[in-house]
Amino acid sequence: MFNPGMFALGVAVGVLGLVLLLSLIIAFAYDERTLLALAAYVSLMVAAVIAGQQFADGTGRVEDLLLVAGPAVLAGLQGWLLKNRHFTTAAKVIIAVVALASLVLLGLFAGLASPSISQIAALVWAVLLLAFHAYLMQQTWDSAGPWKWWLLFGILGGLVVSVSSLAGWTDTRQPYWPVVLMLLLQVPPIYLSLVWRSRLLNESRLRSFSAHVTDPLTGLATTGVLVERLMRVMSRVHTTPGSNALFLIEVQNWQGLLNELGAEFNEKMLLEAAMRLRRTVGDNDLAARIAGGHFAVVAQGLQGAEEVNSMATRLVVSGLRIDSPLLAGVEFKFRVIVSLLKTSKPMTLPETHEWLGRMAESFKRWPGSHRSRSILVVTEDTLARPDGPNGPNDPNGPKGPKGDSIFSFLPPMSR
Repeated sequence: MFNPGMFALGVAVGVLGLVLLLSLIIAFAYDERTLLALAAYVSLMVAAVIAGQQFADGTGRVEDLLLVAGPAVLAGLQGWLLKNRHFTTAAKVIIAVVALASLVLLGLFAGLASPSISQIAALVWAVLLLAFHAYLMQQTWDSAGPWKWWLLFGILGGLVVSVSSLAGWTDTRQPYWPVVLMLLLQVPPIYLSLVWRSRLLNESRLRSFSAHVTDPLTGLATTGVLVERLMRVMSRVHTTPGSNALFLIEVQNWQGLLNELGAEFNEKMLLEAAMRLRRTVGDNDLAARIAGGHFAVVAQGLQGAEEVNSMATRLVVSGLRIDSPLLAGVEFKFRVIVSLLKTSKPMTLPETHEWLGRMAESFKRWPGSHRSRSILVVTEDTLARPDGPNGPNDPNGPKGPKGDSIFSFLPPMSR
């Protein structure tokens, strides 16, 4: 025959079991300790109910103790989730009073106090818990996310069931039903709250991590990513086919454009310069923003000097495009310094930072013989236009004595 009580209990067990399973899966998948704590709470409460049914004398004393312990534990969970950086004196006093009231109420029900005293103590305890929840919500009204409402709904729902049973306002045939109903009202909303909170925190961590690898304004890589790519390329220079090159780009007329357009156009200029450079580089190349009007491109797999020259020329020409809706008619005068990434041994992180910094500083020491030119090639002992006379790509041009140029920017350890 159909038993409504057993059917309802089966539904309750199914719901709690599903929440328990999902809590464990998400807790281990995303390293979310709050969901693991919720799973432990459900497991302990259910185990205590089963133990009370098996070994208690049927008076319902164990269930009464659980009805006190459940809301008290969740009040502690709410206090931990909604706490500010430091507990104020008022918060510490309220927490101490709530904890003391919960212990007193547990002692009264464990000692089988008179029903009238237990009812009054349960009501006082409920008022203290409500004051505690109201204080926490008021303190975190603007700082906590919208997930706090699901948390509060679950906590208050369980508290209502607990107080109703402890005060004798409800009567059930089985003493475990108030505990089961309390868990049904507590656990699903709190689970939704913790999942929502976890998603928001993970998104915040992802944005924080992305800020370290991607410039939030231009969308180019950051200097840290550039340095890591340089280290990786230099460590594999002898094992990868083709040529690898670093292109440092400076917007020569940056200050003039700022003076002409106004300081409020600084961000638009950065974004426009980044967009023009991004159109030039390939999918396997890395474009990064260094600082101000300085950028960098690491290109791999270039087939000889011809492709290196072509890449440098495309970078210079990209600044001349004026068909942009963002800054129509604005031309960027790009100057490019090219360094073929050839080194005999990998560089460490500090050495790569230092080398890149010295390369960027070379724009301040642009040689007078190249004032009208936009491309320079930096080698270990020469500095010249890649396609000009006497340059390193000119087979008939003379070579200067080794080490006679102040533009020897390769690290000393590679010489």
